[in-house]
Amino acid sequence: MAFPSDLSDVAVFKIHPAIGCARLANNDDFYEFFDFEEKRNANQPREYKSVRGGKHWIKRQAVRFRLFAYKTDGTELGELTQSVMTALGIGVTWTASVANRKLNTWNSATPVVEAQASASGNETKRLEGANPWRATKVWLGDITGTGVFIPPKGGVYRKTSTTVIPPYGAHRLDNGVLDTTSDGPISAALTGVGAIPVVPACVIVTPQDHSPDVDPGDFNVGTNLDFVKETRALLGIPQGAVLGGSGYAMDLAMMRTINGEYSPGMEICLETSIDPATINLALPDPRVAFFPRGQQHIHANEIRPAYGLGRARLGALTGGLCSTWQTDLTACLDYWTSTYPEFVEYDAAPTSRYLSRKQFATSGPLEKNAEWLNENMGMMDSARDLNDNIDVLFGTERDGGDNAGADPVGPFPLDPT
Repeated sequence: MAFPSDLSDVAVFKIHPAIGCARLANNDDFYEFFDFEEKRNANQPREYKSVRGGKHWIKRQAVRFRLFAYKTDGTELGELTQSVMTALGIGVTWTASVANRKLNTWNSATPVVEAQASASGNETKRLEGANPWRATKVWLGDITGTGVFIPPKGGVYRKTSTTVIPPYGAHRLDNGVLDTTSDGPISAALTGVGAIPVVPACVIVTPQDHSPDVDPGDFNVGTNLDFVKETRALLGIPQGAVLGGSGYAMDLAMMRTINGEYSPGMEICLETSIDPATINLALPDPRVAFFPRGQQHIHANEIRPAYGLGRARLGALTGGLCSTWQTDLTACLDYWTSTYPEFVEYDAAPTSRYLSRKQFATSGPLEKNAEWLNENMGMMDSARDLNDNIDVLFGTERDGGDNAGADPVGPFPLDPT
């Protein structure tokens, strides 16, 4: 006998993806990344946006974490599915522990906003941290009993009702504005498996992917670098390393959507220094943010963040970014529109197409202040310009050809409560 009939040859369980990227949106609706990718690859009906006022708005991107069994030699045995768990009498409780430490990074007097929740069965539990300015809660996401992490809405928590999101260059100290990004471990407590360990994963809560069918590695130049390539270089992993199995394939599928430019990038900051005069106190040595490879069931070529015991602290992977992503995005738009061409080259038809980022270039992206970006984030997909008219954009990357138009009818509520 062997897995999945029994656990006699199982040495360890691992949670995949090793890094789950949950993306914000000012939208009640969400989709799950891997479910969406399966439908997209199979050319099945899919929906990346929801309709409000006749316009299509970007949904939040959730991530389903899954458990896989491995032998002592590291060979993947298969997924620990619900049917297998039922047959073997195994129970699971999923726990998410995250933090936003951006303001604390720049001003230690401002507390880290931490949250944790656990769920099993049909439960969905909310992660809520303490508001640094008043006796209310900061929503940092939800975890379900099936391992799905759902990010909160976008927007910001303000020190006062009149506090505005600061412009780029005035964002580092406690500026009275807290965004809803975070990062931390995803773990699973199993009953009925004896002493078999479970290796945790990591979730990062980040801004939405505004160009969903253009991965960072498609333009491996400037500020749009391949995360896998850059992280392998950071950790001394051979660039041609290949890990077999469905779990590691999930890792790569997710990491390909992450920007590998570490100064700072919109998802993860692995720079030791933000600028020559400032050290990233959130993560002084980015190499320690990962499990030691070749030890404790971690493959020598595996990229997997680790928290605690001298590794990363909660919120450390996003802690060195701008204190609000809305501020950072003004600078990132400047990079995008000045550094990259206004079209993407593809082998398949259409061989090239223009993207909506040139809409920002027409008036200069830095003229779009952070409050404007915060309000309109749900309409900012870099859609295909099939009519050579930046006011008529077709968001065909993921949801089959809807016409998003030029301007939103009106924003979703910006209060993330």
